[in-house]
Amino acid sequence: MDKDTRELNLLLVQSADEHLQGVVRLNGTLYPALATPSADNSQLVINALTDKGLRFAGYGEAVNHDADSTNRPAPELMQFHLKTREEPLFAAVYTPEKQPDALYRNLGFEQSWQQWSNSQKPEDRQEKTTASGSLPQPRPMSR
Repeated sequence: MDKDTRELNLLLVQSADEHLQGVVRLNGTLYPALATPSADNSQLVINALTDKGLRFAGYGEAVNHDADSTNRPAPELMQFHLKTREEPLFAAVYTPEKQPDALYRNLGFEQSWQQWSNSQKPEDRQEKTTASGSLPQPRPMSR
């Protein structure tokens, strides 16, 4: 949805197999859309069903890295580049905790919601012990 005009620009829902379907806005008109993952699952390719047949409408990429953090972001945000839109469009996966692992692979995420969620548990984030079995000790600050 465009935050300024409040117009729906893209809506995709899971359909049969690895495909997603919905609508995409091109030149002010909403068209039926079919989205399929690229062969390497790095992008989601979106095609619009126009009166001239299927036409490339854009693509989406999973946001797998946060420039401001070393931690991986939750696998829920995607960035879409639509053919008739200059600025990228960001969209989130609806109810990510309820989506199947295969959907995350098809969308290009490096991990599923379940894998990410498990990595956020305290026992999975503990610092690893050194070979001697003790944790590294902090160094005193120099003045």
